[in-house]
Amino acid sequence: MSILVSFDLDNTLWDVDPTLVRAEHAMEKWFEDNFPGFADQFFVPNMDPLKHEIYELYPEIKHDVTKVRLAQYRTALQRYGLPREEAEQRATQAFNVFYDWRQRVDLYPDALNALTSLSNRFSLAALTNGNADVFHPHIDLAQYFGTVIRADKEGIAKPDVEIFERLAERSNTPMERIIHVGDHPIDDVQGAINAGARAVWFNRHGARRWRDEWLVTPEFEVHSLSELVTLIENMNL
Repeated sequence: MSILVSFDLDNTLWDVDPTLVRAEHAMEKWFEDNFPGFADQFFVPNMDPLKHEIYELYPEIKHDVTKVRLAQYRTALQRYGLPREEAEQRATQAFNVFYDWRQRVDLYPDALNALTSLSNRFSLAALTNGNADVFHPHIDLAQYFGTVIRADKEGIAKPDVEIFERLAERSNTPMERIIHVGDHPIDDVQGAINAGARAVWFNRHGARRWRDEWLVTPEFEVHSLSELVTLIENMNL
């Protein structure tokens, strides 16, 4: 029976922080170009205080980074002085600008070789809590992934066991035949293990240490995607 290798995206196939910094700079400029004075009032920094307010007001969307950002923009634009309907429309326009910039990722140097090598032997999937889109032309990785699951489309997020169960169901793969690879100790490692999948902790360059409070222990740890390929190819599968 085939093996499915499931990948987290942000900070597993690319470093998301520079991408988000560029996107936030682009948004600050877009808002200031369209609404003078807006950026000085609401980017303090990157609308973080407003984000936490949205979490309090709408806890049911906390897992959905797309809905949270739209709510931030809508709320800020209303406080800037726009009527609700116009704020809704302009928030959507703003989000579309952000979304385009958010897809402009820089893959880790060994990412494409790793995906190519693994896809020659195994089925691959993407399982992300973010809103990166592997089908977007800026990322263009759709050819590698037979199954793609995004938390903002599912209404649930890692480490919820159910999102891993949906991965197993849609890929037609028993949970014990899934190897999930990700950087996050809770969302990726604990989530996968609790669901009954195998987990590989992607600890790039070995920069982090595993903490006792993370409760579970990853079966495997790798420091690069090329090391991941070697690991999986030599597993007793």
